[in-house]
Amino acid sequence: MLDADQPTVTLTRIQSGVGALTLSAACSAAVGDVRLGCAYQLACERSSLVQAASELTQAPAATRRPVIVAGRHRFETLTLDLAQVQDLERVVVYLYSASGQTLNWGGTLVIETFADARVEVPISRPPSGGTLVALSVYNVDGELVLRNEDTLIRGPVRAAAAAFGFDRISWLDDHTPLD
Repeated sequence: MLDADQPTVTLTRIQSGVGALTLSAACSAAVGDVRLGCAYQLACERSSLVQAASELTQAPAATRRPVIVAGRHRFETLTLDLAQVQDLERVVVYLYSASGQTLNWGGTLVIETFADARVEVPISRPPSGGTLVALSVYNVDGELVLRNEDTLIRGPVRAAAAAFGFDRISWLDDHTPLD
């Protein structure tokens, strides 16, 4: 579990380069209309978002081999293709309300590797609006470093992306990038 006492974990080169890394927002309906998304930066300097709620379901947007894919199984999910980890610089994973309503934060961000190793990030805050940046993932020489961010940005996805240095994204509105 990634928390204040142990905020980071580094995946081995094998864990970082084989199969997929799956991130799921395990939240009950009591939380509200919580949605999962991420801001990403590729090695080619391209940055944007992946979030199923806005129909931005893969990164890069128009590719046959996406590095990141958003979907929904039991919970909203992001999947990183680790065969392409060399193309990935960083990812910031966030949760937000699709309608802008106050969320009753609770649940767990579950991260699973190809070999079924599991890391959990608790989602526990007082009820509030805004965007919760739960996790960052950095590629450091081929090893992925996962960090519990637990940072609530009192604003939309656009404000959260800017707060974490994603300043090259052009926007249509506060939740939708221009891709």
